[in-house]
Amino acid sequence: MKLVVSEIMASIIDDVRKTNRNSLTYPEAKLLCKRYDIPTPDYRIVHTREEASKISDELGFPLVGKIVSSELTHKTESGGVVTDIKSSEETTLAFEEIISKVKQRNPTVRVEGVLFERMEAPGTEFIVGSTHDPQFGKILVFGLGGVFVEVLKDVTFKLVPVSREQAKSMLKEIRSRDILNGYRGYPPIDRNAIVDILCATSKLITDNNSISELDFNPVIAHEHGAVVVDARMALSEHTQTVTNETYPSSSLASFFKANSVAVVGASVTPGKIGHEVLRSISQYEYTGKVYAINPKSNTILGVKCYPSITQVPDEVDLAVLTTRADLTPLLVEECGLKGVKAVVIVSGGFKEAGNDHLEKDTVSIARKFGIRIIGPNCIGVFDGHSRLDTFFHSHDRLLRPSGGKLAFITQSGTFGATILEWASEQGIGISKFVSYGNRCDVDEGDLLDFFGRDDETSIIGMYVEGIGNGRKLYDVARKITPHKPVAILKSGRTDLGSKAAKSHTGWLAGSYEIAKAAFEQAGMITSETINQLFDSIQVLLSQPLPTGSSVAMITNGAGPCVMAADQMRKDKMNIAELSKRTICELTSNLPPYCLLSETTVDLTGSATSADYESAINILAKDPAVCIMMPFFVFQDTLLDEGIIDVLNATKKLRKPMICCAAGGTFTRRMSRRIQAIGIPVYETAERAVDSAQALVRQAIVSGVISVE
Repeated sequence: MKLVVSEIMASIIDDVRKTNRNSLTYPEAKLLCKRYDIPTPDYRIVHTREEASKISDELGFPLVGKIVSSELTHKTESGGVVTDIKSSEETTLAFEEIISKVKQRNPTVRVEGVLFERMEAPGTEFIVGSTHDPQFGKILVFGLGGVFVEVLKDVTFKLVPVSREQAKSMLKEIRSRDILNGYRGYPPIDRNAIVDILCATSKLITDNNSISELDFNPVIAHEHGAVVVDARMALSEHTQTVTNETYPSSSLASFFKANSVAVVGASVTPGKIGHEVLRSISQYEYTGKVYAINPKSNTILGVKCYPSITQVPDEVDLAVLTTRADLTPLLVEECGLKGVKAVVIVSGGFKEAGNDHLEKDTVSIARKFGIRIIGPNCIGVFDGHSRLDTFFHSHDRLLRPSGGKLAFITQSGTFGATILEWASEQGIGISKFVSYGNRCDVDEGDLLDFFGRDDETSIIGMYVEGIGNGRKLYDVARKITPHKPVAILKSGRTDLGSKAAKSHTGWLAGSYEIAKAAFEQAGMITSETINQLFDSIQVLLSQPLPTGSSVAMITNGAGPCVMAADQMRKDKMNIAELSKRTICELTSNLPPYCLLSETTVDLTGSATSADYESAINILAKDPAVCIMMPFFVFQDTLLDEGIIDVLNATKKLRKPMICCAAGGTFTRRMSRRIQAIGIPVYETAERAVDSAQALVRQAIVSGVISVE
């Protein structure tokens, strides 16, 4: 069948190209649908009044008539549609009316006939479509259809090809998903029929690269079955073949484990970038060889200077360029002649300033020598273990975390500096950090691939603005996320945000909705704010994955638990339904002042650390409890500092523990002590619940939680 379908497609495409068209007629689109088992109403094409009057015997009533013309894209706007035709006489009149109206509005248009097909009974209307995203490629679209699609924009996206499970998930992702269960006399729709159409459409657009846009609207769904009532397909003007330079993942190793580093543009003047980068590399913890490149000085910060990198007597693994942008192509050429394989360009003044040609020239020269480049317009790299550090920030201004398991990728150096300091303050160790700026060469996909293979990294955090090659990032991420969590935050979501992203990095951010859908389809944990990103990283680093999404809340002050319950509803999480045995144990072992409700174990303001210990140990034994969430009012004097030992002992229970506490000096001190033993504490109930959701999402991606 595949050969037959491909031959039919090729024949249709040839016919379209020969007539200089870029869209298929409705009959051509219906023919393709038929070959991919996508249901459409039976039809006949007629050319005369006499033919029109005869078709009722073949099709029955009611009918809808539609103009057939390769020169008209929108049939309704041209007057080329008549609905609810109930007799052969009306069929003849509809034929004449369609021809007349189309000719009135478009006198020179070529009419190839009128198509009559059975008119579908009313049902629930959806849209199934496809578009080509410049970053991610072909996208499958599903949502509420008919006349409301442009107004409500209730649609969801998936990159093709989609699996049947992914197609099923699309039905759950639209805001109006409850309509699928039936409404106002309409029965529940046939979900399998919609899923069949989604899967077949995915295959159609995956098989046929020439189709750039597809629109099935409406797709009318009933209790039994679903039918594509109207179909539009547009062709790309040219078949584009994207070729990318490919390098092994190991080509990035020198950025982090270089045995020797040269700072090109090292400066004698404190405060200048060339001076501060040299100081970061040479005067702190990095133990490799360091060379300063400055033709006007003998030594800087005790490091011998050379007039050119080509005159360094030893091998150089990594070069850090801090010079003017216009000098970069020549300097990269010298790096190539020296045998350098990795270059960090800290300097700005490239694409973000309108100087695209400098980046292109630089990359062209680098390709010639097999050099990999991070930047330009960035702060570079930091390795938490080798302590290689290209930052131009002094250590008293920017904290460097200890070595650890978190790799962080950021397009913004400023944003990255914030994450580094938060990590340092919270005791979170960094395996590797990259600020990649304009990404003229090494991009997000390259870095994610490298960190996915890195034994020193167990979790990856990302901040992106625009994306260079979204499809590569997606393909890499979906291989990594079942084994290593990837938490991501994308900015540039609105028109204004996109303009800011372009002025910052020279890359125009694309559709946020599509990007977010691609990230989640690849198993990445998406965030909406910097706090949420950091919270996700913190909990994924410190807590085991849950076996379900149900939460048990324990508190000595019920207010925040009400907020948490509201957030759980929003995040589609649940309060654990405790067993009768658990409720009996809690009642027997807790003091009489404690209160049990459907949502909370409220130890009240009289709670002690011993009360928390009893409640936590009892709840942890209940299989219904997947995540433990203690809330603390440390302002209550009776809650003693023994709670630290209680929480430390609960780690042996191997259930995720997420705490919430808000307050002033004493509360913050207690929170820091809890975090020091490896249990995250959040100041608001919403942040605590969002963090729990991040754990659940990763558990689903990793296969710990199965989704029906």
